[in-house]
Amino acid sequence: MSGIDISKKVLLITLIIFGVLAASFTLTHNMQLSNFLDLEKLDALNNVERVQNAISTQQGYLNYIAQDWACWNDTYSFIEDGNETFIRKNIQNHTLAKLKINVMLFVNNSGSLVYAKSVDIDTSQETLVPEELLRLVEDGTLLTKGENGNISGFVLLDGKPMFISCHSILTTNYTGPVRGTVIFGRYFDDNLLESFKETTRSSLLMYSVDDNLPPDFQAKLNNFSHSPQHTIVEPLNDSRIAGYFELPDISGKPALVIRADFPREIYLYGERTLNNMYLFLLLIGLMTMVGVKFSLDKLFISRLIGIDNFVTQVRSEKDLSRRLSLKDNDELYRLSREINGMLNEIDLAQQELKAQEREKKVLLDSLNELAIFVSPERDIIWANKAALKFMKIDLQKAVGLCLKNTPDINSPLSDYLQLEQVFTTGNKKSEEFTAKDGKVWFVQAIPVTEEGGKIIGVLEMCRDITERKAAETLLQEKQIAEAANRTKSEFLANVSHELRTPLNSIIGFSDLLYEQVYGELNEKQLKSVGNISKSGKHLLNLINGILDLSKVEAGKMELNYTKFELAGKFNILRNLLSPIADRKNIQVEIDIDSSLSTICADEARFVQIMYNLVDNAIKFSFENGLVKIGARKKGDMVEIMVMDTGIGIKPEDQSKLFKPFSQVDSFLSKQFQGTGLGLSLVKQIVNLHGGYIWFKSNPGEGSTFAFAIPIKGNNSENGTIGLDSKAQGKR
Repeated sequence: MSGIDISKKVLLITLIIFGVLAASFTLTHNMQLSNFLDLEKLDALNNVERVQNAISTQQGYLNYIAQDWACWNDTYSFIEDGNETFIRKNIQNHTLAKLKINVMLFVNNSGSLVYAKSVDIDTSQETLVPEELLRLVEDGTLLTKGENGNISGFVLLDGKPMFISCHSILTTNYTGPVRGTVIFGRYFDDNLLESFKETTRSSLLMYSVDDNLPPDFQAKLNNFSHSPQHTIVEPLNDSRIAGYFELPDISGKPALVIRADFPREIYLYGERTLNNMYLFLLLIGLMTMVGVKFSLDKLFISRLIGIDNFVTQVRSEKDLSRRLSLKDNDELYRLSREINGMLNEIDLAQQELKAQEREKKVLLDSLNELAIFVSPERDIIWANKAALKFMKIDLQKAVGLCLKNTPDINSPLSDYLQLEQVFTTGNKKSEEFTAKDGKVWFVQAIPVTEEGGKIIGVLEMCRDITERKAAETLLQEKQIAEAANRTKSEFLANVSHELRTPLNSIIGFSDLLYEQVYGELNEKQLKSVGNISKSGKHLLNLINGILDLSKVEAGKMELNYTKFELAGKFNILRNLLSPIADRKNIQVEIDIDSSLSTICADEARFVQIMYNLVDNAIKFSFENGLVKIGARKKGDMVEIMVMDTGIGIKPEDQSKLFKPFSQVDSFLSKQFQGTGLGLSLVKQIVNLHGGYIWFKSNPGEGSTFAFAIPIKGNNSENGTIGLDSKAQGKR
């Protein structure tokens, strides 16, 4: 490790510590900010409650006035005799305006309206009594029952909200019998809303449920349908927070939605305070980290750099007489002392190795084999004449070179023998290998130990055995080829009966069980039986594919030419694969040249070709994609294309297409089930028809596979297996 690397690592550790502190500060900041949000919400709820109290106070006032008028001897008499004196003295326009009442109705026990008056509070002018209010009287909605009867709340009159208070008519002593109902009403208009704004110091908006509600009001109305009497508080924007609440009518149905919004003073103040504290803590943390980094560099890193530079210089100059200067009695002092001691030991060991080298040189130089002695660091200590001649280098230049960097060796002296195991176990190791130039070598690695058993190096011996191995290889390849040919013949003869017969039995009985022919099965049993059938059919398809491929390669596949309609086959194929396409919402389109009607080919093999190509197109298409099947006349050939808008094929994977048991991209082989036989069989069957196949593809844009076969069938009896040059294709 160089000094600058250590400094970088210390900087990295410092940054990590700072990052942890920053993350802690951020977490604390967010938690405290969340507390301010809760506090803000609580304050908003209190403010909304003040608005609700103001509305309740207005309703209470109206209830009080209605009760005062209803429990009055004059009213009690008026409802009976309807005298005009009561009206002139008590029910004047200015009286209603002063009481802040828009509508006053007197109804007797029979439900008949005795007297009604409606005025404009602002102008004291008499107005028409709302028809909807009269209808509510007629249907009994606003009529009280019993001596303690009263009704209060809201009604919507042509979309206009009105406070309503109804009370049974009694004597001044609150005794009966009840002679009818007094109904007072006040419009909840803009003036009243403005008075609520001034009273509560709030910004208020009100809509009736019959209005065309803004999106935020409509959303809250939907929420109120699940949680009535619930106040919803949420930020309106960066500077204001709003509280929404619902006011029902006298029947309990939603009538009004009111929004009260207030400045976000608590949250904004808390956010500013937390941000200032957060920045202050980050600044303190940053200054602390800088101080720690500076101290570490000065007290430790600079001394480590000095030790590193010393070791590098000793190694480059090979001067073992140099020693580190010692200072400060700490761990780095002890490290420097150990380095000096190690240099002393290395110097002594080097002298001993030089003496041993002179003794072995004479013996090893006489050998024809390559002999190289390497140190535990894999550096060449010595090599005999044969090895130096092979490496084309003299001994002086070879000594000290790493074995892997030796020129012209290109052999497992370094690559094929794992010297780490020899140095670790102390056991001799031998191996044969073939070099890049085709020569075969026999290599041995013999550990060399000192008196105490410590391994000081490895002697590697290498002998050329190319001619002997060539003869052995030819004999072995001949035997393998003969055995493989016999095995293939036996497989073709026996596999059809030995594998397909029991598989058909397994599939048949599992299908009978799945159809519950032998009795009912539970859901788990049905799923297991279905998996057996599905796996059996998959294995049977795999075996059939292998058999077909083997027949083609053995020249035993024959084609049965018949005439058939091209459009009909395409439609049958689309219907067959529609369940797979529907799962990914893929549309399959068919486009056939109008001049094409029938072709002559092996019908079953043609369907096999199309099934593989269209199934692949659907399998590798994105959801909501498109697969096109096209056919057009090209001379005396029919050219058929299958195009998809799927994942495409990378250029480096395109060479794997049409090879048996080969799939592009190991990741896709896990994601999409398959054996790698489909395209290989497609290519072979197309060639048997005397045709050719090609493709083009761009990653992420989709692929197009196309093939051409004679319209009137191949003139030869069984077609040909040889590949046309176009079949290789470009994608």
